[in-house]
Amino acid sequence: VMAHGDSPFLAGALASLGAQSQSSSILVTTSTPSAFIAAAADAAGARLLVNPRPAGIAADWNFALGAGGARYVTLAHQDDVYYPEFLARSLALLSADPAACLAFTGYNEIGDDGARIRSRTSLVKHALEQLTLGGAAAPDRSRLRAFLAFGNPLPCSSVTFDRQRLGDFAFSGDFRSNLDWDAWLRLLDAGAVFVRTSERLVGRRHNRLTATSALTREGVRRREDLILFRRLWPRPAADLIALAYKVGYR
Repeated sequence: VMAHGDSPFLAGALASLGAQSQSSSILVTTSTPSAFIAAAADAAGARLLVNPRPAGIAADWNFALGAGGARYVTLAHQDDVYYPEFLARSLALLSADPAACLAFTGYNEIGDDGARIRSRTSLVKHALEQLTLGGAAAPDRSRLRAFLAFGNPLPCSSVTFDRQRLGDFAFSGDFRSNLDWDAWLRLLDAGAVFVRTSERLVGRRHNRLTATSALTREGVRRREDLILFRRLWPRPAADLIALAYKVGYR
């Protein structure tokens, strides 16, 4: 679990990971150590590791990816919750395809109280997933590229990595908001195999406390969206799609 600041949702994220149907080691990583984070990790029986060289979001994510030395790693977000079958289903997907370097699941959007909510943005992203990926457990590169061509409907918190198959992969320090979207595109270009289930096994929160909200307010998200849309589309089309995408910012 990547902890930053003193999130009121950290304990809930840790509790949901502790309640998985298949047990695992739970680590908390942070570059902003505090008594609050230490207490939450201790209460959950989780090991706490502090990044000794904090240098931004990508550095924190890369530190978390390798911190425990495990082959299979989920970079769990402190604001999200994980439903009991998340880990078991993710590992089963990776086990079923010896070429896959990551597995991802579907997700629900949830409110601060943990109840499921619906928004225009989440409805569009779920529709895009269904149109481009359908029921495929191992979608091909063209389907995945179409899935990622109109924004980033694949949150990093829903992904479980096989580090043995990832090789020398690292998140890019060139991005603060879209480092996961950039990562998926680079992995696809390198021929990586993704596996997935449409089962919604993660509850994702979006509020003013999240890093995405802060980066949106600072204008970072819009700048990075333009960079990636222009990587995917001719510039005039990219700028139009980015403008439409901005309407869904929350």
